[in-house]
Parts: sequence; C-alpha cells; structure tokens
Amino acid sequence: MKGTVFAVALNHQSQLNHWLEAFQQAPYKTPPKTPVWFIKPRNTRIKSGEPILHPANEEVQSGATLAIVIGKEARKVSKEKAADFIAGFALANEVSLPEDTFYRPAIKSKCRDSFCPIGEMVKTSLSTPVEIMTLINGKEADRWSTKDLIRDASELVAALSDFATLKEGDVILIGTPQQRVTIKPGDEVVIQAEGFPSLKNTVVAAGGQ
Repeated sequence: MKGTVFAVALNHQSQLNHWLEAFQQAPYKTPPKTPVWFIKPRNTRIKSGEPILHPANEEVQSGATLAIVIGKEARKVSKEKAADFIAGFALANEVSLPEDTFYRPAIKSKCRDSFCPIGEMVKTSLSTPVEIMTLINGKEADRWSTKDLIRDASELVAALSDFATLKEGDVILIGTPQQRVTIKPGDEVVIQAEGFPSLKNTVVAAGGQ
C-alpha cells in the first residue's frame, strides 16, 4: 500500500444529519449530491506501532475506519464490477483536528504528519457489516458499524474512478461517524474489528509543530 490515500467525508448517516441544517443555508441550500473527497498525503501515513504526533495546543481526534485497497488499475469502473478491483481492506485511523465546515479544504486539519495510520490488509469481500471499535488505554471509547454508511465500498470505487484513474496500492478511506474520540499524548489508541489485525499507535507530543 504505497499509493495515494483518498478519503470521503459525509459518508456516515450521523455526519449528514449533523450538518443538514448548515447545508440548507446560503449559498448552497442543499446537501452535497456527490461524494465529498479529500486526500491524506504521504506525510500522514504511518503503520501500526508507529507514533501519532500530537501538535502542541491542538485538539486531536481519532477516526477509526476501514481502508479499501485497490488491486489493479481502475478507470470508470461500474458499481457492479468494482469488487473486481478491490484487493482487500485494512483498518485505518483518519486522525484529524475538529472540523467546523465542509466548504473549504481541510488541509490544516487533515494533513498533519502521522495523521493516517493504516494497518495490515485482509483479503475479504466485506459482504456483511463490520463493527469497528476504538480502545483508548485498553478501554472501549467508540464503536460503529459499516451498515450506517451512505455509500458502500463498490459505490465509492465507482464514484472515484469515474474521474481519477486508481492504481494498484491506492487506498480509499470509507468515512467516519460524526462522533470522534479525542486523543492526547500518552494515549495508546487501538482500532479493532473482527477478522482484522489490530491497528495500534501511541500518541506522542510533537513539540512546537
């Protein structure tokens, strides 16, 4: 998994519900009709066991999710054929500063060093809903199910490949609920789901970053 990491916002029903009133206001007056994409650049990616850097004087939030791993080049793939282009899935953590708008790029919130831990890939079809759990220092802090996603993996691959050619090793993060888990230096963050190797990272202070 050395490719580009794409991620989708507003793909969990709780997120859409939370922002619905704001989306009704000018100038848009309607929720987005298509997926809202952003990228987690190379500097954000770390593996299980590597530290999450906590910038000084910032609130940092853990966003447990799954990563779709692309297995071969995909361009304008249909939803019906999307599974043929998925090599597998991995646990991931879309770490972020709190978001207060979706109307401008969230680079300062999303693209800090170490803000995208990704675990080991598992070859699975994801044919049934997956419960994703976050443990902070050994205690459960959050749990959610992929059954509450607005678009499933096949829909996301089809939507993204419609305008961007996906390469082998590219990754798509499938989204997170509105409710996230605040993390601080010294915390051990463990993401778990049945059938997946745990994704474990310790939070460390990043000094003046």
